[in-house]
Amino acid sequence: MAKPSMTGTRPRVAASADDLIYGVEPSAPLPPTTAPAPAAEPAPAEPAATPVSRVVFTNQLKPEVYRELRQYEYWAHMELHEVLHEALVAYLADKPEAKKELPPKVAAKTLKRLVRKAD
Repeated sequence: MAKPSMTGTRPRVAASADDLIYGVEPSAPLPPTTAPAPAAEPAPAEPAATPVSRVVFTNQLKPEVYRELRQYEYWAHMELHEVLHEALVAYLADKPEAKKELPPKVAAKTLKRLVRKAD
């Protein structure tokens, strides 16, 4: 059986983007609208930002440290975020750099993850 020719059987290409989108030619008049356009409402105020309870982030550990972390999590009957929280709080307790404020430019970029915009 012979392969059919595609040159004579192609569908008609639309004349314009308007024809594709609206199914009308651009020269066709638009139907009149009966309802007036609604008045523009004022833009809603910026939603208040609320603090987040936890910040999601990723990091990398050496395999043996990760294994020990997961073992401790299991045997201590704790959630991973609880283990990390306790460990980091204890580690940062005597570090003066941890108490030092970030420069404004860095703080604006880094600390924006600490608040969530209200929906």
